[in-house]
Amino acid sequence: MKDNGFRTFIYEKDDKKYMMTLITYSISPTLSGYKPATLINVSNKYKNMYDLWCKYGKEYIKNINLEVFEIFRTDSSSILLFYNEIFLSRVLSSKANSDFLNKFGYSRDMSLKDSLGLLKDRYYYNFCPHEMGIFLGIPLQDVKDFICKDRKECICCGYWKVYNNREYALRIFKNYDKSKHDFMKLIEKNIGIAKAVEMLSSCSRF
Repeated sequence: MKDNGFRTFIYEKDDKKYMMTLITYSISPTLSGYKPATLINVSNKYKNMYDLWCKYGKEYIKNINLEVFEIFRTDSSSILLFYNEIFLSRVLSSKANSDFLNKFGYSRDMSLKDSLGLLKDRYYYNFCPHEMGIFLGIPLQDVKDFICKDRKECICCGYWKVYNNREYALRIFKNYDKSKHDFMKLIEKNIGIAKAVEMLSSCSRF
């Protein structure tokens, strides 16, 4: 089943199951340990997702092995970062990433909590600042090339714009797609969200 077909399939579920299923589908790459964090927008433009999140979000969080941090909020939407604490901390603390982030005010001894707080502040003033890519696991050089005014030609586009190492990026894209496909298969078999999350997480490296 392709992405659009899956969305149609779950649209018929009750509101609570719809919200939990759609969010889990979106964050499957992070649940499976392929991606340090996933950024999603829950908005009332889509089946009142924001209202559903406000109502069932705390219950949902108990079913997943991830942390959730709110980056931005309006009256009808919320930008949420779902992240694996160990994986994300490792990504941010690598020397190359740390040196890059330092240029934007992230000190090398800053805790993950404080780094997320600064990201939230910078999101408010800059709307999705460029360093967000590092938090999402995008390769540093691709982030740098995206920022560069004399931007080189994009050689591939999927979960991010790729400017270097196309083969590596395609392998990552394939892993992300696989995690989503695996989740779809579980839902099609009527496996509950909590069990599906457990099965995805059991394959995680973290």
